[in-house]
Parts: sequence; structure tokens; C-alpha cells
Amino acid sequence: MATSGVTLQGVTLQEVPATKVEKRLNLILSAGVYGDLSKMAKERRTTMTEIVRLALGLIKVAIAEAKQGHKLVVVREDGEVLKELILPG
Repeated sequence: MATSGVTLQGVTLQEVPATKVEKRLNLILSAGVYGDLSKMAKERRTTMTEIVRLALGLIKVAIAEAKQGHKLVVVREDGEVLKELILPG
């Protein structure tokens, strides 16, 4: 099964394919969050499950980098910092 991913400055996050040993998780989301998730899935032409998997991969990298004291930023191609991503708690 082929996977697609997102590259973050030297780190590629793969949308992890389903494995034979899966666990099911039911979520209760507000209408707004559900709508955002649905919109993202449509924009990327994928499923909401894959968006959640990708998000978990992103947060995994974010937590690991924050533990090392690194800042997470969004930068323009010219290096200008547009946003700093700060994890709660």
C-alpha cells in the first residue's frame, strides 16, 4: 500500500497505512471541528481517518522537538518567520 506524506525540514511524516492489528476509537467532536476535519479531508482528497493519522504524526514530531528545546515555526521561503507554534501545557 502506497503512502503519501508531508516533509518538514528533513523529516517526512508518512500517513501510516492501516495494519492488521487495528484499534477503533470513537470521537465526539463539536460540529465546527467535525466540519474542519471533513473539509481538510476533501481538500487533500483523503479520509478523515487519514487526516487524524497525519495530525498525530505532526504532533508526535512537535512534542519530540519541544522536549529538546527547539522552537517550531512556519517560515517563508526567504526564511522570514511567520508563526511560532506553541504547544499547550
